[in-house]
Amino acid sequence: MIHDLQYTQYLDSMRSYTERNQTDKAFILIGYVERDFIRFYRAGRIKEGIEFAQDNLSRAKMLLNKLTADEKKAQLHALVDILSFEGIQNHVEIYDFIQLRTQYHQELLNIPITQRKYIPMMEKIVNDFGELTKKDGLSYSSNLESTLDVIYYVNSHLQEKLTVKKVLEHVTNRCNTKVVQQGFNTEMQMSIRDYINAKRIQEAQQILLTTKDSIRQISKQLNFYDAADFSRRFKREIGMTPLEYRQINSEID
Repeated sequence: MIHDLQYTQYLDSMRSYTERNQTDKAFILIGYVERDFIRFYRAGRIKEGIEFAQDNLSRAKMLLNKLTADEKKAQLHALVDILSFEGIQNHVEIYDFIQLRTQYHQELLNIPITQRKYIPMMEKIVNDFGELTKKDGLSYSSNLESTLDVIYYVNSHLQEKLTVKKVLEHVTNRCNTKVVQQGFNTEMQMSIRDYINAKRIQEAQQILLTTKDSIRQISKQLNFYDAADFSRRFKREIGMTPLEYRQINSEID
């Protein structure tokens, strides 16, 4: 990435930039820094991205001083939205991104953003969102769309007779089967078959804790071969039988 184009380094030679007034230039600089930073962020290179942003913004302190406290605050709100959007677009588990976005928008309303606080706050926002990108291991990549297709299809059809073949028939209308499987393995660090099995067990845990359905009913509902097959698979994954799990954890009266 060192040799990749970085838009920010070309700003000073752009007529449309150099002829702007100082406030406009500050806004444009921040926008270009954010655009370059996102490329580091997508690649999981958070530390390098922060160093890049710090370097470019530190060298432009005089320019950033042209922005009012409210304008700096507005830019931080925008950064929160950008990073949240990236997370929501490119990760399976999106709730934490939404929650962190709300948290920062509320926090920014209640604190004054001085020149001294601007870059440290930017760094804190980036670091917090960067930590979330590590959680589910689903990074930005060209394989993401088909991987998400697999995930969404499996999650919405858990109570049907799911097979890898059936999942691929749904997903590969636009993609090669081998590419979909390889992409999924890379992104999720497991096969589609293993993912189906893991999600069925997770669904079984939820049913055990929120209903009084029998083990036989649950095994039939989730299309296990029979109750014994369900119990055997559940114990292998969870370390206890379904009945033991229910007795220890259930809140059902």
